[in-house]
Amino acid sequence: MGRQSRKYNPRTRTKRPIGLQIDTEQSPNKPHPIPSKLGDRWFLPNPLGARLNQKSGLGLNVENGISLESIEVLFCHWNRHVPLESNWVGHILDDDKDFIAKSVIFDVSRSGGEIVIPVGNISNFTYSKQTFALKWSRNKSHFNSKPISQMRWFWASENVDWDELKNWVNEVITSECIPEVFVIDDEMDITMYRLSYENLQGNQEVWDDLSDTQKNTIESMLSQRKVTKSGCFIDGLDNWPLSSIGVEHLSGINLRNEEIEWLLSKYQAKENNISLFSHLVDSGCILRPGFKYGCKWRVYDDDVGKSHAPWLLQPLDEAPNSWEQVCLAVRLAEGVHKKWVCGLNEDKQWKYLNIARWLPGRV
Repeated sequence: MGRQSRKYNPRTRTKRPIGLQIDTEQSPNKPHPIPSKLGDRWFLPNPLGARLNQKSGLGLNVENGISLESIEVLFCHWNRHVPLESNWVGHILDDDKDFIAKSVIFDVSRSGGEIVIPVGNISNFTYSKQTFALKWSRNKSHFNSKPISQMRWFWASENVDWDELKNWVNEVITSECIPEVFVIDDEMDITMYRLSYENLQGNQEVWDDLSDTQKNTIESMLSQRKVTKSGCFIDGLDNWPLSSIGVEHLSGINLRNEEIEWLLSKYQAKENNISLFSHLVDSGCILRPGFKYGCKWRVYDDDVGKSHAPWLLQPLDEAPNSWEQVCLAVRLAEGVHKKWVCGLNEDKQWKYLNIARWLPGRV
């Protein structure tokens, strides 16, 4: 019954056939030349080569034409009516098992009208060694302006090396570019992400804002706590001075174990290495369990009753292992209008890496 009631059609899957498609409005009157081998690249003569290079940022200028990477040749076949020899794709796959994936990623990355150039064609800009391609805005010249982003790609089944990914993101941001990740699955479908660092700050009262009297009150109330399976219960609400810690239930305060440990550490001076929990609470945030959203914490920047949590946070030691798991976490977070962030420690400083989905052609 449920299947028959559906009123929509599934989206059309792009098949990207090999072979020129007849299009009387866009096909050239005179067939384009077939690319010829030029070392480990492919040659297209002028004037076609010059036009592709000037308008689309494709290839490198050589005598009487341009030289192209194999992924650029296939892009030109799909989008610029450039013919291919029979079994051309099969021959390329003999040497590069990732050729189809890279070609699909290159094609999708240009679908919004931006100029995307493989790093093999770049000589005038410093990029990270893990970067696959650079991207220019569609309203900027790739000849006299800086790229807006650096791209890299992964198979969906690949494991995530968070330290390596963090280092790449840092290098890209230092170059004043946006880090973009393209993840491709076995169906040759692509999910695109932009990576950035979030500043997790809240407006809650923090420990250092409390008076000595208030700190003594908390210590006294803690000494009378009743242990529960998940933490403790403290009877009485009126005297509890730190609203960002604990949850009101049964006319008392319920504290989680991590909240108890944090409070005790304040009295015992055990914070030489600031924990992630402590850093966030000391930044004025409220942390609540993220179980319902498949993460460690929901992070609020305002009172829980006044706003929704802007962030869902996962510490690095509990972060997704593969890009498939990252996709699940990010999609769930954005489905409830929150940002997914991973808590990373760098030189004893906490940073929060946001991974957000996006589509080509969008700012």
